[in-house]
Amino acid sequence: MNRCAPPGHPAFPTSSAGRRAALRWLLAVTGVAVFTLAAAPAHAGLRMFPVGTRRGEITFSNPPQVQLHGNTEQLSSGTRIHDANNRLVFANTLKGQTFVVNYVRDGNRTIREIWILTPGEIQEKLPLTQDNLNRIQQSQNIVPPSMPN
Repeated sequence: MNRCAPPGHPAFPTSSAGRRAALRWLLAVTGVAVFTLAAAPAHAGLRMFPVGTRRGEITFSNPPQVQLHGNTEQLSSGTRIHDANNRLVFANTLKGQTFVVNYVRDGNRTIREIWILTPGEIQEKLPLTQDNLNRIQQSQNIVPPSMPN
């Protein structure tokens, strides 16, 4: 089976005008791709944190034990730590370092997820906690949707 078009086929423009049109189309598509990729890092810095996220200063003293707000805390066995560029890092590589972080606890009250903050993120307000969200809903008489049985 011949899957390639022969040189005289309409897929291959033979006139110079056809080749110019194909080249313009190719440059336009490439330009859009380059523009899209160049704009991507501007949006990549925006990180969304889940409801219930807390903020604190953490020192990775002897992982899985860390100092959070000056108290010794335990990291959960599967703790995910995101650096300022949102890459996953291991706790042992941060040993002896102190950071301002957002963090989430799991059901055992151990630290489940950590985001090391950039200077810009430190200036931003924390996202709503579940308690604050419930208070806002109650003050505005918003009834959360009930789950079907």
